[in-house]
Amino acid sequence: MLGRQVPRIILVVAAVVVGYLVFTTIITSLKSHGLAQDEGAVRQAIVDLQRQRDDLVAVREYLSSDEYVESVARRVLGMVKPGETRVIVTSPEADGAQPPAKATPVTGSWWESLFGP
Repeated sequence: MLGRQVPRIILVVAAVVVGYLVFTTIITSLKSHGLAQDEGAVRQAIVDLQRQRDDLVAVREYLSSDEYVESVARRVLGMVKPGETRVIVTSPEADGAQPPAKATPVTGSWWESLFGP
């Protein structure tokens, strides 16, 4: 009787070992796939951050350029170069200006005045 049981025990043990190996292979494969997806996302984030860094470096270089310093000096501080004349443009005087046009009263709803006949 024990002689007939040995092949069954070996078969059951072999089935358990094969099942374990298949299970661990599937789990490892799923983890590998997940890590590959994470790697892709991280690589994309790196590319985006490098692009942002390049943009910030370009802005920093512009802000430290003579062109930017001159534009701020002219616009904000009102400075002029030697030999230049500063000109300030103002609105016309109130005496010589025409009065603003009077608005026509709107009758009905606002959309009727836009889309009506």
